[in-house]
Amino acid sequence: MNPTAAIVILVLLLVGPLAIHPIERNIELYVLGLGIVATLLAGGFDPKVVEHAATEPILITVAVIVAGIAFGYSRQYLDRFFARFRRRMRRSTLAALSIFVLAMLSSIITAIVAALVLVEIIGLLHIAGSARVRVTVAACFAIGLGAALTPLGEPLSTLAAAALKLPFFGLFDLLAPWIIPGAAVASVLAGIFARGDYHEAPAGAHVRESPLAALYQALRVYGFIAGLVLVSYAYAPLARDVLINLSNDALFWVNTVSAALDNATLVALEVHAMTLVRAREAIIALLVSGGMLIPGNIPNIVSASTVKIGSMEWARIGVPIGIVALGIYFALLKLLV
Repeated sequence: MNPTAAIVILVLLLVGPLAIHPIERNIELYVLGLGIVATLLAGGFDPKVVEHAATEPILITVAVIVAGIAFGYSRQYLDRFFARFRRRMRRSTLAALSIFVLAMLSSIITAIVAALVLVEIIGLLHIAGSARVRVTVAACFAIGLGAALTPLGEPLSTLAAAALKLPFFGLFDLLAPWIIPGAAVASVLAGIFARGDYHEAPAGAHVRESPLAALYQALRVYGFIAGLVLVSYAYAPLARDVLINLSNDALFWVNTVSAALDNATLVALEVHAMTLVRAREAIIALLVSGGMLIPGNIPNIVSASTVKIGSMEWARIGVPIGIVALGIYFALLKLLV
């Protein structure tokens, strides 16, 4: 794909859902359509790319269906469990603690399941309205960071560990001193956003409990992920040519494109034969940037789709948080490494 076409598609991917309401409401089909166009412009459908686009979303699709049905049947038990804590703790404290624990567990239970649990937690904490949006975005930053601590957490961590030839806890050793404080800060921020009394808002959105509704939601997510995979593969040759000549600092800021592209594919392109120091900076930039827009990370996609958060709503919260976090991380990396 030539650079001009690549820029046009990237602009459409970023601006379309933010500027045009019908696209925002049907973002899954929009991204899938752009993925098909990008693939055609990049030379057509290679069988391996088609296979990857068809199989990559399967895990998340199954998780959405199973979790949607399971949470529907178990909601009364979860509600009783959280009711005990609601009587003893402020909503802001319970939200921050719950989200931080969930972020740490996401590296074991996967970011997909963690995002679905997050939606339940928001409902059980009776968070609604604009607070629901802010809490969800901040919590997805925490989950996106926490899931990178083991190869089980998300596709990015799986590919990074394999490319760097790290043992199971290798990513933890590499990233934990940087990632855990970031997840803690994002969790505290979510707690601040959740301030208020439990009775001020009705129970918030839950994971859809109807099997048919869960299936419909899962199919939309499937198309969304498949489209992102196609876009990422279309950009792969251009990315390889550009990234090899970038300094560590330049690569850090270039990786902000993971706000709109699949960060798992980007990490697969970048970290081969990298030093651990360069890889750490690149991965941190990908993880933080991934929280800024809905397409940037799996937790964003699942949570926004289930809670019904629009692209512009997400961007208003996610972009400022991401820019501040990137600036802080960049400064710390230059001072401490």
